[in-house]
Amino acid sequence: MRVPSLPIVASLMALALHAPASAQPAPIATPASAASAPAAREIVQQRLPDGRVIFTDRPQPGAKTERRWTTTPEDPAEADARRAAAQRESAAVSERIGRQIEQQRERDQEVELARAKAAQAEAEREAARARAEAEAPPPVVVIPHRPVRPRPPPTVRPPEPRPPERPGPKVPPRPGATPPPGTLVDH
Repeated sequence: MRVPSLPIVASLMALALHAPASAQPAPIATPASAASAPAAREIVQQRLPDGRVIFTDRPQPGAKTERRWTTTPEDPAEADARRAAAQRESAAVSERIGRQIEQQRERDQEVELARAKAAQAEAEREAARARAEAEAPPPVVVIPHRPVRPRPPPTVRPPEPRPPERPGPKVPPRPGATPPPGTLVDH
């Protein structure tokens, strides 16, 4: 079974609610509800003999009814009251947001004014410092006079010659002893 999508059902219900009075079935009035409650409307999903699906508030003969929805039209007085309440709430929210925006704007202006004052004060300090530097006499640097005596250049001594190494006394090797490595042996 094919189920219609929710937007289709909602649009058909809206059509049924806003249909002209001549297309609406006559409501059944009871003494208690005749003056206060609007009449309920029924929307029907039907399948025609050729396979098409229709949604209507007036069932067609020969079509198979697959689903039914009952809707109650909105009471105009209640709708007007809800609309007026929503407008009042919207106006209150808009006013509150407007106040918040104005307060933020005032805070931003105060911050900007404080920054401007701080920048002006800094500029005045810089100008005063520049004036003080311009009016002050130039600094005098006193270097004490000391006679400079030339120093003789350092003398470089050549290194002292070393005496040549003397070979030690020749000791004949012991019989059967091996000479130390790197020693020349006469045979």
